[in-house]
Amino acid sequence: MELAARIAPFFALIAVGAVLARLRILDDRLGRWLSAYTYWIGFPALLVSWLGTAPPPDAGLARALAIYAAVMSAVLGLAVIAGRIRRWPAEARAGVPLVAAVGNTAFLGAPLAVSVLGAGARAPAAAIVAVDFVLLLGVGVAVLQGGRNEPAWRGLRRVLLNPTVVGAGIGLALSALRLRLPEPAAGGLALIALTTSPVALVALGGLIGRERALPARADFEPLGAALLLKLAVAPVLVWLALEAVGTARELVAAAVLLAACPTAVNVFIQTRTAEVFARPAAQAVAIGTVISALTLTLAAHLLA
Repeated sequence: MELAARIAPFFALIAVGAVLARLRILDDRLGRWLSAYTYWIGFPALLVSWLGTAPPPDAGLARALAIYAAVMSAVLGLAVIAGRIRRWPAEARAGVPLVAAVGNTAFLGAPLAVSVLGAGARAPAAAIVAVDFVLLLGVGVAVLQGGRNEPAWRGLRRVLLNPTVVGAGIGLALSALRLRLPEPAAGGLALIALTTSPVALVALGGLIGRERALPARADFEPLGAALLLKLAVAPVLVWLALEAVGTARELVAAAVLLAACPTAVNVFIQTRTAEVFARPAAQAVAIGTVISALTLTLAAHLLA
């Protein structure tokens, strides 16, 4: 019931966006404005607000984070290799690694981990969100730029200037230096952060509502591979790697639960902004969130 209660609002907001799109209230132009707000303002504000108040990791957590980062980077690499071996279309080769690696840890995974595992999961969950939105998102966006046929230096610049990566970096710097923003600034960022997930989900629903067809035939295999990597391969590999080095069980549980999260809404925002693999990414977010109602429930019962 706890998991269902946390996932239900996601579907409700996606459904609102889809209905508004069917009624032609949420047209493509308005949908792009919502996506732009989330991309440039919402996600950066949320990451600065949340990561900036997280405590620096201790030695045990630092080791677990390094292992988590290595495993999830390997999952991203597997997606790249699969695209080349299977000769997927260029957009799929560019987009699937991001879809397969970056999970909905900020809006679903971290709150769920605290609910299932207790308040002690808050610090490791925040640290894992930082890994997802600094390392994995940065690498994934760099791969995504390959679908734009741009020079490598321009793709690197886009990654470094990506507002989500910048926001996560600022939040980590504040945490590492034990700095706190003045109350007016902190309060303003917290208010903006509260709007981020609803706006992104409505924008996602609008895209799905305007484009009601099933995934294109050419996208079936890439989407299936991305969902398999994200929902099954990633959490199993994270669990095996952390257990192999004797990691504390509460850290294993938190890391596995967050690794099992479906693709983040921010992936859809990133692909839409880059205009590469946007519609399949939106479908991956929606389908993956549906499937995760079962896979996350199973993971939560096994880990609790």
